[in-house]
Amino acid sequence: MTTFLFCATALAQNRSVDSTLVTYYPLALDSLSLNVPHTLDTATFHANTFDPLGNNPVLYTTLSNIGLAHKAMRYHNDSDIGFDLTLPAYAQFLKTEKDLKTYLSLLPYSEIRYVMTTGDKEQHLNFRFGRQFIQGLFLSMEYNVNYSPGLYKNNKAENNYFWINALYITKDQRYQACAYWYRNKLAMQENGGIRYDSVYAQHLESDNAAILTNLNSSTNYIKVSGAGFQQAFNLLPQFKKESLPPTDSITQKPSQPAVDSIGSAKEAPVSLGATPQAQTDLLPSANDSLRTRRFTLGRINHQFAYQRQQRYFNETSAALPFYAAYDTVFNAKTTDTTLIHAIRNSLTWNSLGYKKYNNDVPFYLYAGLHYDFYRIKQYDYLLDSTLTDRTHSQVLLHGGIVANLFGLTTLTGQAQLVTLGYQIGDFDLKGQWEQRFGKKDSHFGKDLILRFLIDLRRQSPTWFETRYVSNHFRWENDFHAATSLSMDLHAQYKGYRIGLRNTTVNDLIYFNQEARPAQHDGIVSISELYGSAAVTLWRFQLEGFLCLHHVSNDEILRLPAFQSRLKISYSQPIFKKAATLQPSLTVQYFTKYRADAYMPALRTFYLQDDVRIGNFPFIDLALAINVKKADIYVQYSNLFLLTGNHDSFIAPHYPMRDSKIFIGINWRLFD
Repeated sequence: MTTFLFCATALAQNRSVDSTLVTYYPLALDSLSLNVPHTLDTATFHANTFDPLGNNPVLYTTLSNIGLAHKAMRYHNDSDIGFDLTLPAYAQFLKTEKDLKTYLSLLPYSEIRYVMTTGDKEQHLNFRFGRQFIQGLFLSMEYNVNYSPGLYKNNKAENNYFWINALYITKDQRYQACAYWYRNKLAMQENGGIRYDSVYAQHLESDNAAILTNLNSSTNYIKVSGAGFQQAFNLLPQFKKESLPPTDSITQKPSQPAVDSIGSAKEAPVSLGATPQAQTDLLPSANDSLRTRRFTLGRINHQFAYQRQQRYFNETSAALPFYAAYDTVFNAKTTDTTLIHAIRNSLTWNSLGYKKYNNDVPFYLYAGLHYDFYRIKQYDYLLDSTLTDRTHSQVLLHGGIVANLFGLTTLTGQAQLVTLGYQIGDFDLKGQWEQRFGKKDSHFGKDLILRFLIDLRRQSPTWFETRYVSNHFRWENDFHAATSLSMDLHAQYKGYRIGLRNTTVNDLIYFNQEARPAQHDGIVSISELYGSAAVTLWRFQLEGFLCLHHVSNDEILRLPAFQSRLKISYSQPIFKKAATLQPSLTVQYFTKYRADAYMPALRTFYLQDDVRIGNFPFIDLALAINVKKADIYVQYSNLFLLTGNHDSFIAPHYPMRDSKIFIGINWRLFD
C-alpha cells in the first residue's frame, strides 16, 4: 500500500500555512478519506539518525557494519499470512510498495541528505523529490545509497534503492489511481564473523583489518524489484448543486491517532518540531457545481502488484571448515541462486464515498479477496543445473469493520482467511478497542488513551522452512501450522506510553543450533513490559524506550531480559536566533544473553550456545546546527570504547562498529 505525503505550500481563505510543512497519509488510497494527515518529522533532533536500524523502538543484532543482516531483539510476528515474500534479515533496507510515498505540493519539494566519515570513505546519500505537474497529477521519487567498506576483512556493504510513483485524482474525486515502480539492490560481503573473539575483546590486534575472519570470499547479492497500480472508483457520482455557498477547503483538526487501511487506530507519531496551525488539503475538491452525497453505495478498490526477487550467494574459494559443523557441503565453491516471481491481485468493496472523515468515521466496512500466484526457482550457475522449480497459488478472503461510539470508543476488527491453494486454512483475526476519556474538543481527558489489541492467527510454515535446496543446505520438512495469540494493553498520555504485551505460540518454528528449521512441540510464551517517551521540557528534548522480557522457554527463543535506548538533546539559539545549536547524547544498552548467530549461506539467524553478548553501553555524541532549512551535524559513535573496554559485540563473533566520526547535512528545498 502506498503512503501519501502532503506538503502544504499554499494559503487559503486568509489562513496562514507554513509553506515548508510536510505531512503524510499512511497506507492505501482509502486513507485519503479516513485520516487526518500526520506531520513528517523534520526536526533537528532526528537529523543525525541516518541508520535505518535507529528509527524504531527496538535494538537489533547486526554484523559490524551498516547495511548488513539484522534481527530485532523484541519478538513481533509482523508477517502476513499466506506466501512469505519477506527477507526478515534485511527488512529494514528493502523498500516495497508498502513503503512508497506520494508528495503532494503546489511547489516542488526536494530534500537531500548526505553523510560521510573521515578515513574509510563510508558514504550515505538520500534524495527525495515531489511535485504537481498538472491539476490532480503528482509525481514522486526517492533514491538512497549506503556505501560502507567496513573495518574488517570481507565486510563491505553497498545498498541502494530507487522508487517512483504517480498519483492521479479526477476533479470530481470519483476516480483515483496510483502507479509505482521500485528497485532494491543489496551487495554484501560475508565474513562469517571474526575467528577468535578474544583477539578483539582483549585488544590483541589494534588493526581490525588484520583480524582473521571465518570467510574471505563469500558474498550475498539481493535484488528486489516490482511494479503495480491501485485504483478506486466511487459507485455513485456526486449530486449537482443549484446555488450553494462555496465550502471551506481547509480542514483544521488537532493531531489524532491514524486509522490504517483496515481502519484500526494507530497512534500519531510524536514530533519534536513545530505543530502546524492549519493544514491545506491539496487534493482536487469537488467544484462549485457538485455537492457531496449523504448516501453512498461505497467504492470499489482494485490493486495489482508484481514483484521479482533475485537472491545470490557466491563463494569463490573452499570454505569447508566453516560449514563442517552444520551440514554436508556438496561443492566447495558455489553460486546458489533463488528466483521468486509474485503476481498479486485484489478486489475490495468498502463503505466510503466522497466525505473526508478525519479519523472520525462513525462506521466503516470493507470486504474483498486476493488472488496470488508465485513461482520459486533455485539454480546453481556453477553446475548449470536447476535444483528446484515449483509454483504456488492461493485465494484469500479479507474483511474489516470500524465503529465509533459516542466520540469516545472505537472498535476495530479485521479478518483474513486462505480459502484455496497454498497454505489453505490459515487465518488471521485482529481486534482493537480504543477508549478516550474526553472528547477531542474537551479540556480534560482527551490526551489520555487506553488501547487493547488482540491477534489470533494460524500460520503454516513458509516455503523456505518447508523445502530448500542449495550447495550447503538441503532439507524437506513436513511441519504443521503454528498458532499464536497476542494481546497488548497500553495507556498513552501525550508523549508517554506504558504497556504490557503477551504472545503465546503453539508449535513454533525456529532455526536450531545446526542452522536448520525445527518445530517445537509445545507452547512458548513471551511476556513484555514496555514504555516509551517523546517529550520536550523547556530547551531539553528527550526520546527513548525500554523493554523487559520474559520467555517461558529460552532453549528455543532467546531475547535480552532488558533493553533500552535514550536520546537527550539541548537546543540553544545562536546568532540572534538565526540558527540553533543542538548537542545530543544517545545511549543504548541490553543485558547479556545468548543471541542468535548468523548463517551467511541461508541469510538467516539461528540458535547458538557458545557465547553471550551484551552488558555494554553504546554511546553516540552529536553536535548539530540548524540554519533555516538545513541541518549540519558531526557525530562521534561508540564513545564507550575510549574506556578501553572492547567487549562490545553486537552479534556472536561480530563486534559493534568501532568509534568513528560522521559528518552530515540535511537540506530541504521548496522552489
